[in-house]
Amino acid sequence: DGNLLELDPHEMAMTQSGYLGDQTPTIEYWADLTPEEKQGKEPPYTPPKDWVYNTSSGPVEGKVNVHLVPHSHDDVGWQVTVDQYFYEEVFYIYDTVLERLEENEDRHFIAVEVGFFARWWNEAPESKRNRTKAVVAKGQLEFVNGGWCMHDEATPSFVEMTDQTTRGHQFIYSLFGVRPRGTWSVDPFGHSDTQAWLLSYDAGMPSLFWGRMDWQDRQQRTEGFEWVWRGAASFPDKKIFAGNLFGTGSGGYATWFNFDSTNDVDQVQDDPEMMDFNVDQWVDKFVQDAQTQAAHTRGGEAPASRHVLFACGTDFQYTNADYWYRNLDKLIHYANLNGTVNAFYSTPTLYADAKNWTHDATPYDERGPEDEILPLADDAHDYWTGFFTSRPALKRQVRVATNLLTAARFLEVLASSKVALASVLSKVQVELKPAPRVGDSWTDGLEGAVALATHHDGMSGTERQDVTDDYELRIAQQAVVAETGVQETLRDLLGMDSSFDMCGCNGAPEATCLNASTCDATATRDEFSVFAWNSLAQPRTEVLRFPVGRATDWACVSGRTRLDAGVLFLDDRTRGLPLSYLNKFNLSEDDVAAAQAALANKAKALLSVKVDLPALGLAKIDCKKDVDRFDVADVATKTQRLTPPKKGLSVTTTAASQLVCNEFYCLTFDTATKELTRIENRASNVSSAARATWGWFNSSVGGCSDYNETAENMLPACSGQKSGAYIFRPNSSDLLDFGPFEKTTTIALDQATVAEVRCESSAFTSHVFRLYAGAPFVEVEWTAGPIPIDTPWYDPVAYDGDVALPNNWGKEVIFELGTALKTNGTFFTDSNARELVKRVRDKRGGTYPSPYQVSEPVAGNFYPVTSLAALDDGKTEFNVAVDAALGASSLEDGSLQFMVHRRLQDDDARGVQEPLNETQCGCNDINAAPGDMGEFGHEGDGGCVCDGLTVRGTFRLALDSLDAARRQRRQNALRLSYPPTLAFTDLDVSTTFPNVSLVRAALPENVQLLTLTSNYAAFHGGAWLLRFAHLYQVDEHPTLSQPVTLNLQTIFSNNGTNATGIPTVVNATETTLTANQPKNTDFAFPLLTIAPMEVRTFLAFFQASS
Repeated sequence: DGNLLELDPHEMAMTQSGYLGDQTPTIEYWADLTPEEKQGKEPPYTPPKDWVYNTSSGPVEGKVNVHLVPHSHDDVGWQVTVDQYFYEEVFYIYDTVLERLEENEDRHFIAVEVGFFARWWNEAPESKRNRTKAVVAKGQLEFVNGGWCMHDEATPSFVEMTDQTTRGHQFIYSLFGVRPRGTWSVDPFGHSDTQAWLLSYDAGMPSLFWGRMDWQDRQQRTEGFEWVWRGAASFPDKKIFAGNLFGTGSGGYATWFNFDSTNDVDQVQDDPEMMDFNVDQWVDKFVQDAQTQAAHTRGGEAPASRHVLFACGTDFQYTNADYWYRNLDKLIHYANLNGTVNAFYSTPTLYADAKNWTHDATPYDERGPEDEILPLADDAHDYWTGFFTSRPALKRQVRVATNLLTAARFLEVLASSKVALASVLSKVQVELKPAPRVGDSWTDGLEGAVALATHHDGMSGTERQDVTDDYELRIAQQAVVAETGVQETLRDLLGMDSSFDMCGCNGAPEATCLNASTCDATATRDEFSVFAWNSLAQPRTEVLRFPVGRATDWACVSGRTRLDAGVLFLDDRTRGLPLSYLNKFNLSEDDVAAAQAALANKAKALLSVKVDLPALGLAKIDCKKDVDRFDVADVATKTQRLTPPKKGLSVTTTAASQLVCNEFYCLTFDTATKELTRIENRASNVSSAARATWGWFNSSVGGCSDYNETAENMLPACSGQKSGAYIFRPNSSDLLDFGPFEKTTTIALDQATVAEVRCESSAFTSHVFRLYAGAPFVEVEWTAGPIPIDTPWYDPVAYDGDVALPNNWGKEVIFELGTALKTNGTFFTDSNARELVKRVRDKRGGTYPSPYQVSEPVAGNFYPVTSLAALDDGKTEFNVAVDAALGASSLEDGSLQFMVHRRLQDDDARGVQEPLNETQCGCNDINAAPGDMGEFGHEGDGGCVCDGLTVRGTFRLALDSLDAARRQRRQNALRLSYPPTLAFTDLDVSTTFPNVSLVRAALPENVQLLTLTSNYAAFHGGAWLLRFAHLYQVDEHPTLSQPVTLNLQTIFSNNGTNATGIPTVVNATETTLTANQPKNTDFAFPLLTIAPMEVRTFLAFFQASS
């Protein structure tokens, strides 16, 4: 596109192939002979008389067996959007590969990203579809991995990873009845334990190959990059065959040659009647390449009898597949004539089968969960830890959309699918760009949009800004469809004809974002009703918070019960958030004033209401302002007035400190410094000094890292590596402040539901501590942004002549939570919201090199956190549950540092080609013409005067004895990921609200009902996909880390209840994770025993409730 930047050499190695002439000749080549020397001689190889090459070989005992695996790695969005990639490249890949496979039944090709294949399939005529079915049936076109995309493995939760893989597998199964047998994850930037044991083993794909691994780990592995991986401490028997592809010796997902283009690529020329005959050179090179790789590959008694895999392709290859297949046919034919090695077309699954890795005497090393391939570095200063946080708004949107999708699925089956897709779509008023449809549910579009965004250049934050915009738009559009389906379902279930608003931030930000305390559905009404759906299979008590237009007395009831409720004024920072969406480019002062007036938040305060929600059920809350109680006669007489709330919330002030408490926790704040100084768990008598502070690391643009004085045997300190969307590299280990600012701490208490401590730490960062009445946790809501580009509180460091230049420095924003616990450099982070993995500062797992050299003392110690981070001193644990993925570390004992936001001014040379510099209104650089690079590297769209992106998130903290803290942390994480789904409407004081629930009996607190959907029922004779998960891992808790037995007929039965909608389960078959094949287990309907950390999936038949 004219803006290409030079790629880092390590990144180039991932896709760089060998070439003819890169090996020292072992024979004299025909082309090097003089005409006299050729006299009376025949060329070393001559083409077959009919020009049909013999490619029919398979494995041969006693030889190096070369598995040639044709593949193309196709990003579903990166530098351009998924649809642009499809129409420019991927359409032609499948079209031409199909023709080439039909020519020769020996040929193979692997299809990986089903989101692309589905687009191609939808545009294929029936004749082409039938031809495709034929090559699939013969095993020539094999689906490997088979997810909708090749998902990231650091930032999605296991739910999102499972959903997107299930979607791809169901599409494949519905068309061909086949099931992927292996995983191919060549481009993600690290690999998680959860991918190994859950998304590979439990999904029926017990092999996993990738292209990237840590450089120190790779360098120590002189006998190859393959091993047996045991990914879960809870499941020692769940092992897969895994490893890094060899590439040309340094990993990567290319191989020793590339034939995709005639530009500067030598083809295999085997016609001696023509010039440039070189087939003997190619055979010599091929044999040497195979022997080199075999010498560094385990398996077989000797290198001469080993299997090796050549990954024949790289990014977006085979747009004209004839180049590859014509040359590969020749290499197979002539290499096998030579006889030194044996070559044939293959696939990753055939290769894994040939390795015989399950044998008791397997020669492969075994890696455990402590040896997770995260984080990784491809050189001393190139740690891929920045993307753990990059594009935090998209990461949060994926998590919020997953919660909406979960609720929508439950509500759809609760209504027995009476609400049809066509009916929902007819009521949607936005332009739709759905993913290719898989199932027939109105939830399918949102499922597809979220699946697409889990791509490793999607929610990872490593794509261009316009591609991020595309992911976000697709999710928002399909969220509107799902919200419409939810509203139609509520009307059906409740017999209502009301209109609903959901304020899920999928419309105008000044009117629909509860996250930013904007919701016209409540802020512009003096009375309203709220329907709250609980997607958890356990009853729960929550404090719901609604923006209201007046800070006055409000009364709320649920049924006949008066609810605890209180009102607090909105803080100025929150009220001002909608104004940040304004692009002021070319606007006059009057234009700006008018636009700001239109964007202004109509809410003045937040109404907090404490409500009990039934398990997988619906609650109704009615609220009205300016009253002590409802004056509607038929409600007032039936409303039970509760006694005043217990004095659980309190504030105590002395000259030196302020103490804020609920029944479980007390927080102490220093009145002089305005800082948190102590946290106390009143229930368990555990306490610690504490702090909550903000800072930022200055993003490196290349330079030398600061090693401490005790560092030994360190690598060179200097490197040109910059911090960027992928790479985190600070220019020092010092956490910097945001300049002079008068910090404030404001305490707000509504007496009934919540006590807030509002802390302004800078013009760009703030946080609010919340203690809810009766809640056994501390909530912290943080806000970061807009991060400034300039850094005027530091003296200028660069000049243009005598003119000082602005300090336009990249900033990595850190929110730090600290305690006095002595943790010995150890902390724990979750793997995709499943098992927690032990981390030790400056170290890696047992199969990594020892000592492992961390040349970036900050960046090299960051890990991905999807749901939980924790640390303990052997008696007391401090843990933090998060509501969206980010990077975290423990750089000093007792503390956790969370990178919550990034704004950078340079690119890290990994291919995205622009700095990570997001704005709140989505525009790009100032005065940059459309398509041109602007001042800060973005492609311009005609002008941008807009604030940088502001993001907001929520943590829940626990400090307690080990067992109590570990019990609470899983509950905190679960409730943050699955907040109640809300629908607002006009006040309806009807007392005939039915009991609406999906289950007859609540599940135990250690089991989650993950999924119940009818979206794929048409492929499975009407069966619905049902999935459970155990929340705790082995040895995490003395009672909750135990197997649980469930009776499905007790959970799902409408008999003997007065609940609306409960479907009755009549039979179920257990399947693999993605429900595409039966699983041989001990399950005997209706009893199910689920072990710690286990995820179990079923195809279940239900009888709808009447």
